[in-house]
Amino acid sequence: MFLGYKLKENPAVGIILIINLIYFLLLELDGGSDNWLTLVAWGAKEGTLISRGEYWRLFSPIFMHIGFFHLISNTIGIIIFGPIMEKIFGSNRFLLIYLISGIWGNLFSFFSSYAVGAGASGALFGLAGSYAAYLYVNRGNLGSSGRESLIGLSWIIGINLIFGFTMSGIDNSAHLGGLVSGWIAGLILVPKIITVLALEEGPMPVHIEKRILSQKNILIWLFYILANISIIYIATKIISSAFY
Repeated sequence: MFLGYKLKENPAVGIILIINLIYFLLLELDGGSDNWLTLVAWGAKEGTLISRGEYWRLFSPIFMHIGFFHLISNTIGIIIFGPIMEKIFGSNRFLLIYLISGIWGNLFSFFSSYAVGAGASGALFGLAGSYAAYLYVNRGNLGSSGRESLIGLSWIIGINLIFGFTMSGIDNSAHLGGLVSGWIAGLILVPKIITVLALEEGPMPVHIEKRILSQKNILIWLFYILANISIIYIATKIISSAFY
C-alpha cells in the first residue's frame, strides 16, 4: 500500500499506472521520452496533424510523459486522487471521467498552443474537479470534514494553476480543460450520499441509519458519453478550420 493505493481495491488505477510505465519505457527505448520526434511518432499532441484528421492524438497523450520527473509527478497525483475517485464512482465510471477529462485537456491545449504536448495532467485535474464536485454536492451530508476537504482541495488546485501560469513549460490550458470537464462531469454524474434504514443482524437485530452512494442511471452516463463525443468532434473541426 502507498498513500492508500491497493491494486486489488483499485484495479483501474493499476491499469493506468501500468500503461503509463510501459508507454514511458517504449519511448525511452526509441529515442527518449524528451525527444520531440519520438513523441510525435508515438502519438503526442501535435496541432497540425490533429487538424489533418489524426483525432486520436487527443487521446494517446494521456498516457505519455516527457521525462522521468514528469512521469513521477503525475504518478504521485494518480495514486493520491485515483483511489478516492475509483471508490466513489466505481472502476468503469472512474476510467471514463479520467479519459474524457484528459481528452478535454488536450483539446484546450490544441486550441491554445501549437507546441507538441503530452501528459496526464489534464486527466488529473479532471479527477480533482470531479472530487470537488462530489464534496460540493454532498456538503450537507459530509459536514464540516467535507467542507474542510473542499477548501483544502480548492487551495491545491489554485496553487497548481498559479504555478502553471507563472512557470514556463507547463501546459496550463490542458489543466484548465481537464478541471472544467471534471467539474461538469462531477455535477452531472456524482453519486449522492443518501441515508437509509438498514437492518443490523445480531443477537438483537436493530434498524440503523446507513449512508450509501446513490449512483446515476446508466442512461445519464450514456448521454454524457455521446454528448462529449459530439461536442469534442465539432470543437476539433472548428479549431482546425479556424487556426490551422
